[in-house]
Amino acid sequence: MQKHRVFRVPRSYASATHETLRAEILGVLEPIIFDSYRHSSAIREKLEHSFANQVEQSYAVAVHSGTIGLFLALQACGIGPGDEVITVGNSDISTTGMIRQCGAIPVLCDVLETDYTINPDLVEGLITDKTRAILPVDLHGHPANVKQLRSLADQYHLKIIEDAALACGALDYDKPLGAFADVCMYSFAPFKPLGSVGNGAMIVTNDEAIHLRLRSLVGYGYDPRKTNVTVGYQNYVEQGYNVPLDGLQAAIVLVKLPYLKKWTAQRRAIVNDLYKGLSGASASLPTFRQESAPTFRSYAIGVDNQFEVYQKLLDAGIETVIHYSPPVYRYTVNSDGMRNSDQLPVTDYLATRVVNLPVTPELTPDDTDYMINTLKDILKK
Repeated sequence: MQKHRVFRVPRSYASATHETLRAEILGVLEPIIFDSYRHSSAIREKLEHSFANQVEQSYAVAVHSGTIGLFLALQACGIGPGDEVITVGNSDISTTGMIRQCGAIPVLCDVLETDYTINPDLVEGLITDKTRAILPVDLHGHPANVKQLRSLADQYHLKIIEDAALACGALDYDKPLGAFADVCMYSFAPFKPLGSVGNGAMIVTNDEAIHLRLRSLVGYGYDPRKTNVTVGYQNYVEQGYNVPLDGLQAAIVLVKLPYLKKWTAQRRAIVNDLYKGLSGASASLPTFRQESAPTFRSYAIGVDNQFEVYQKLLDAGIETVIHYSPPVYRYTVNSDGMRNSDQLPVTDYLATRVVNLPVTPELTPDDTDYMINTLKDILKK
């Protein structure tokens, strides 16, 4: 059996945090495991209500994963075969993959070198008579400028589906992410800012029609408003899925949700220390709009000799990662070509430079200093 590598500075200390929350976690898990199965759905509903309040949205639907969450959000917005959706090429494969799973066509827009999110000034030039939606990604926890995109979407009657998988806890224009979108997806996968111990996600919206469609899609295609069947019988009104969030995952996220603001503040403090410590080193550090208040799933910096720096950081016991490189349009699965993929100079440039440093909120000042000093020493050489 292969042993897990032990890191001096790991990507996550979640197990230690879970230990501090042991009594709370066991308190919500035990009824699900040892009592009525109805506890599972009750916990999921409570999480949906609490999360909607936290992000200031009217509705929240908890689902199995961020991938299925994006797929359902696209479907709930009416995206289908032949439609075009403008998005980015420097995200997880789920982003463009779910557009394709709907039968739609991803149209790729270049990103900003400052914060790695979609360049809103380039979007209008990509709109055609087939464009139906814009799908911005809050990459690494950095909010895309969805407010600027909102004006454009309204002008062209487009939907905005926001991929906030990596950005739970972030704000933009003093509002939680999703405020300027038609629908927004947050992920609860283990390495995300609000992680469970398995897959999970939340789809949020202020649009009642989108919410009702999501409920139908999540539950096999059942719509209680349209079935009109005698109790004890079934009827389904569309082809749906069976993808509600598992109660065990929902329970863990529900316990952790009240700590999100504290953990977000800790992530920002760690990044502030990293920024100050690495300023002047031969690394490119992200910068943000004044209105933007990121959280940080990681601290994504640009370096020369990307793989060499990555390997040396690992050798020094720092669990760094290279995320989303090469860009999604260079994957074998997309070798048939992706629209506008030859017009993405910033995306191509960043893909050869970005490495991701740990920003788990439990890091100590010694951990942060160790990362700074190690990286500066590597960059000098």
